Amino acid sequence: MNYFEILKLPIAYDIDVDLLTRNYFSLQRSSESSVDSGLLNEAYSILKNDIRRAEYFLNLKNISTESMSTEMSVKMFEVREKYSSLENDEDKIAFQNQIKKKKKQLISLLKKSENDLAKFSEVFSELKFLNSFLEKERADVYSRN
Repeated sequence: MNYFEILKLPIAYDIDVDLLTRNYFSLQRSSESSVDSGLLNEAYSILKNDIRRAEYFLNLKNISTESMSTEMSVKMFEVREKYSSLENDEDKIAFQNQIKKKKKQLISLLKKSENDLAKFSEVFSELKFLNSFLEKERADVYSRN
């Protein structure tokens, strides 16, 4: 049984998050539920997160989330280079805000491209990179303070 089935949702990237939450709490309260609470919590945690849900969706479709195109590798290199060339915190924050905006656009594009798994996978690769880039930079800021 996969996480979508556990939470009584169709296997799709673009899900009704309100329905996900209602089903989760209904199953949590139900004494008749045969689903282990740890598994239920894990399923909910993954499906409510846009990036983790995309990765899980691709894994269910037997598509690797580890490989990336040469074009994507070049994009990643360019983002890192541009960011490292910025000299002040104000410019770095502005750049990070651009990346956050790009992440929102990519999430929207995922919803539109879930029927084209090659496109979905490519968009996911970029989203995953931008997310990890932001997390790394956030961690670096905290470690400097």
